[in-house]
Amino acid sequence: MGKNINPIFFRLGKFSQYHSLWYSNKKKYFKKLKADILIKEIFKKNFFFNNVNDIDIIISNLLKINIYFTELNKIEDFYLYIDSLIIEISKILKKNIIINFILEEDINSKNLSFLIINQINNKSSIKRIIKKEVIKLINKFNGCKVQISGRLEGIDIARKEWYLFGSIPLHTIRNNIDYFFYETITQYGILGIKTWIFKKNL
Repeated sequence: MGKNINPIFFRLGKFSQYHSLWYSNKKKYFKKLKADILIKEIFKKNFFFNNVNDIDIIISNLLKINIYFTELNKIEDFYLYIDSLIIEISKILKKNIIINFILEEDINSKNLSFLIINQINNKSSIKRIIKKEVIKLINKFNGCKVQISGRLEGIDIARKEWYLFGSIPLHTIRNNIDYFFYETITQYGILGIKTWIFKKNL
């Protein structure tokens, strides 16, 4: 079960929280669901690589959006696009919009994945890249596993490279596991990266 189910969904309500918070009756459910999906697509299209960790969408009498960042300077860059963003969202859902910026300094699986993806096109060994990035952040988690699959380093036969530090207990919900999967396009084809992080319990 540990490798066949998304670790975030498995722990939903325990360590992972819902990022879409709204309620609707049967008649209006489709409209709110469609608006929720379209708002997330806007953020994914424009700010996917800008260290945006998560987005909370809260729909009630007004629309409240909480945006989680890892770096303070990224929040400052976000202000340049906030007017066009509000106009685009208001076309989907005609409500008053409140946007909150929340700074999270903890490393997560998405940040680690993008640190590795940005170096994949280099000629050096992919396993060496993974190991270097994990060792930099070794004090921020109990365990970490990174797996990259595809035509690595231009070799004709697809293969997997992975690196494991510490332990990743996937079979229990008592531990906080952060997971991220992403596919990136390189000159040799599509590479898939999976990242698991076992965070320290407070």
